[in-house]
Amino acid sequence: MSYTIEDGYRFYNEKRFKEAFDTLFDAAAYENSSEAQFYIGMMYYHGDGVEKSEDKALKFWTKARRNGHVDAASRMAEISITTKNMF
Repeated sequence: MSYTIEDGYRFYNEKRFKEAFDTLFDAAAYENSSEAQFYIGMMYYHGDGVEKSEDKALKFWTKARRNGHVDAASRMAEISITTKNMF
């Protein structure tokens, strides 16, 4: 069965992260969907359905930010501030 991007967002909100990732990854990686990029970044950042990776989260949030996603820019700023406060 083929799912839509909207199904991917619904899966994410239902905490069905594996299905959300599988549904949203192509839209995030190849179709430049800023919303899908943001959600994939969230999954990597929190380790929801995938191995936790701040680097991969930042990669997808950078793409989302370049595509105009404001929340992705905010997440990146939060990480930057947190990282600076650690040292």
